[in-house]
Formats: sequence, structure tokens, C-alpha cells
Amino acid sequence: MNPSSRRHILLIANPIAGHYTKERLTHFVEQLEQTGCDVQVELTRAQGHAADIVRAYLERDEQNVPDIIIAGGGDGTIAEIAQAMMKASCTLALWPIGSANVLARELNIPFDDAENVTLLARGTRCSVWPGQITTADNTTPTLFLQMAGVGLDGWIVQNLSPVLKKRIGRTAYVLTALQLAISKRLPPFKTRVDGVSYRTVLSIISKGRLYGGPFALFPHKLHRQPAFSVLLLHRLNPLLIIWQLIMMRLRRKTYSNTAFTILTGEKITCDHTSPIPAQSDGDFRGTTPLQITSAPTLLKIIAPPQPREPSLSKRNSGRR
Repeated sequence: MNPSSRRHILLIANPIAGHYTKERLTHFVEQLEQTGCDVQVELTRAQGHAADIVRAYLERDEQNVPDIIIAGGGDGTIAEIAQAMMKASCTLALWPIGSANVLARELNIPFDDAENVTLLARGTRCSVWPGQITTADNTTPTLFLQMAGVGLDGWIVQNLSPVLKKRIGRTAYVLTALQLAISKRLPPFKTRVDGVSYRTVLSIISKGRLYGGPFALFPHKLHRQPAFSVLLLHRLNPLLIIWQLIMMRLRRKTYSNTAFTILTGEKITCDHTSPIPAQSDGDFRGTTPLQITSAPTLLKIIAPPQPREPSLSKRNSGRR
């Protein structure tokens, strides 16, 4: 292959991601190089370091800017890298080695490394429309590609042990949620969806269908639209929540009832007299008051061809 035609790849990997090993990294890089790629590997050291790495590479002269940046980690690492390269000409790719990797599941990115290398070699792309969140603690918009959660979700991420997450993966979220349910009173707060106000204890704002891994929470994916699916939990009714979890486990359609409202919207705000925590793509983002909207530009990601998304009108079922 002509050296000038070789693709330049920057692979940024999070070494504390749930399914990362040195051996897996070495083998993945070898497979990429066999397809005619020059691969530069960078390992992150802390939250925020991935974005610093991207900015450093993008500040190089144009001939040395990577053609593709591969985000190796979970949804939080991917979102951090995506934010740093939103205005760049290079393309984002995913190496899903996190504990859940919900975005990779949504976009049908292969979890098998050999299949992922084949996808990267083909280079098919899709454009996604990320969301962005601002909070009382961070007034600069923070990008997210999959979902944000306010209330119970925020409490869980804020109290989650990184060591426990590394050791037992998604189960760590369940154990943290149970601990919080026993020890903490979850105050209700106000969520507005396109100006309509609701009383909630949990608000989930998502671009996709899935929640926490393979569990289908919403009927549609909206990654290529400036809109979100929204689930509002109005009260902690254990029986209704357990039933809903069973339905999610069976991958059946989520429904609205007296405890839930499910709808779509483009601008979501949350506020309360005291701070309520929020997370996006698995990372703590701060507290209320907060606002969620779509990002101003699209992002190119290497992914298999995507099915057509439905044109949705705003749906509102359940109670306010």
C-alpha cells in the first residue's frame, strides 16, 4: 500500500474500562495495522484527560491530524472524546470496552474486535445529533450521545464506587441503587418538557431506546433528530417499578401508567429548591437547575448502515 494512502488512527483507550486488558489492546492494534492503518495509542489517566489528548492532536498541522479517532471505553469516555472533536474534520469510531456501552449497542457496533476492525476498514458512517447538558455546577454545555438522568440516576452515579464498577460491571449500579433506596429520601423536583411542567423523582432523557445496557426503555431511536425520548417517574411505586423492570428484561414495550409519563421533547429543564444531581452517559455532571437541548452540530461516527428513524410528533401519556 502506498504510505500516503494509509489511514492515520488515534486510539484513545481508558485502561480502567470494564473489559480493557493490555493483551486485548495489543491484539486490536495489530489487527488495525494489518488493514493498512498507522495507529497511535494513548491511554487516559483521569476524567478529562481524553479530551486533552484529542485537542493536542487536533492542534497539529493538517497533514498530521488523525483521519479517525477511536474512543476505547464506555459511554462516558466516548462522549468526552466526541465533545473535543465536534468541529474537527476527522471521524469518530468506537472500541466498546466499557461495562455497558449502550451507544455501541444502539448503533450496532460489533463488540467482537475482529468484526469491529472489518467495520473500520469499510468506513461506513452515520451522522448522529448529540444532546448537551448545562448544570448549576457547569454552565458550559457538556455533550452526551446516549442519555442523561436527573434524580435517582444522578444519586446513583454520584455515589457509585469506581472500584466496584470495574469489578462487577453493571451490577454495581443495581447495588448502589438498592443502598440509596434504603438509606436516602429522594425528594421530588420539577421537570419541564418543552414548557410543560411535571412533578418527578427521576427524569431520563435519551437519544436511544436502551437503558443500562440491553434493556429497551423507549420505542424509538432518535440519534439523528433534534429531539429526545423522555421518561418521567412521578413517584416511587415499588410494584409498578418491579413490573416495569420485568417488561424491560423481556424487551417488551414500555408503557405509561400513574407512576410514569413517556413523551418526546426538544428542551428539558429541571429545578428544585435544593440541588438534585444529574448524570449523562454514566458520568456525574452536577446539580439542578439544569437544561438539556440538542447540540448545534452533527457528529460523524463509523457504524453500520442505520435503519430509518420515525418522524415523531410529541407524545404525552400518563399524569403530570
